[in-house]
Amino acid sequence: MNRERTYTKLLRTGLFMVWGGLLAACSNDLSEEQASDSALGMVSFTRSDSPFTVTDDYSPVNVFLVENGTSGTETQTGRFFYRPTETIWKSSIEVTPNRSYAIYGYAPANAATVTISSQSLSGATLTFSNLPSVNSQDICFVVGVQQLSNKSDAKDIPLGQFNFTGKSESNYVNLLMDHVYAGLCIQMTIDSDYALLRHIKVRKLELHSTKSTAQAVVTLASNTTKTSPVQSVTYSDESGEERSVTFFESTDGQALNAEELIEAICCFVPSLSNQLTLVTTYDVYDRYDNKISERTATNKLPNMNASRGQRVNLNLTIAPTYLYVLSDPDLDNPTVVLN
Repeated sequence: MNRERTYTKLLRTGLFMVWGGLLAACSNDLSEEQASDSALGMVSFTRSDSPFTVTDDYSPVNVFLVENGTSGTETQTGRFFYRPTETIWKSSIEVTPNRSYAIYGYAPANAATVTISSQSLSGATLTFSNLPSVNSQDICFVVGVQQLSNKSDAKDIPLGQFNFTGKSESNYVNLLMDHVYAGLCIQMTIDSDYALLRHIKVRKLELHSTKSTAQAVVTLASNTTKTSPVQSVTYSDESGEERSVTFFESTDGQALNAEELIEAICCFVPSLSNQLTLVTTYDVYDRYDNKISERTATNKLPNMNASRGQRVNLNLTIAPTYLYVLSDPDLDNPTVVLN
């Protein structure tokens, strides 16, 4: 089993990485439905070292705005909604000039139940309840905030900073986000000898967990050293009998070949690294592309010992049991091998 062991390596995979985004809000914003085009918006979440932009898949984005007000620390909750027709994000978050704020938050907002506690301008605790044990979508939380002069003034976002000061006109900040889950990347291929006799098309991949949900408690503390503000992330209260999620599906089937790895990605709670099962549905064809049979393979995954933000790569190879024999059962019912 091939694991990416360090966070730096994970960044280079182009899959599991810290996200950056640009938020904009002005003083005395109207509601999300009434907000003007110039009043507020979020340009996008983008993934480092990747051309892809996260759009409405992560809408809405939930934000906790912590304020040092005249009567002490106050917290309001706001949401940024993506508007596909305008290709921008909008919210109803209100900012008062000359007041100090800290921003905490997560995306997507409807992925779990999240509460904030011990919140201040220098740190907070986020509790994710009813967190799906396996999920086709990643869930992330804010680990860095940077105030900007204007919405086109995007810069590298420093880790460990959550504060900004409200201005009388439009307020802009960059947000940086980190991961709640670990990631599983299934890399599919077919044995080269077997490919001469049979074609394989994968129709579905499902990840099964022995638990349904979990709780994650994220403790954050700001700093000025541009290092991670994550003090701890603990997982507990795993409940429910089981959960499954389909993270790859193709009506016609994805044809495998021996030269190229076909990848599919799913997310899971790291504490469940040893309680996962992969179910693969695939079709077998002869060398002339005539369909022979439909097959389903169930593989209990090895203990991945994954940590938060880590991507684990597993190679899935479809091959006969006895290459040197290639008996009829091997031809028509090949084995799904994971390593």
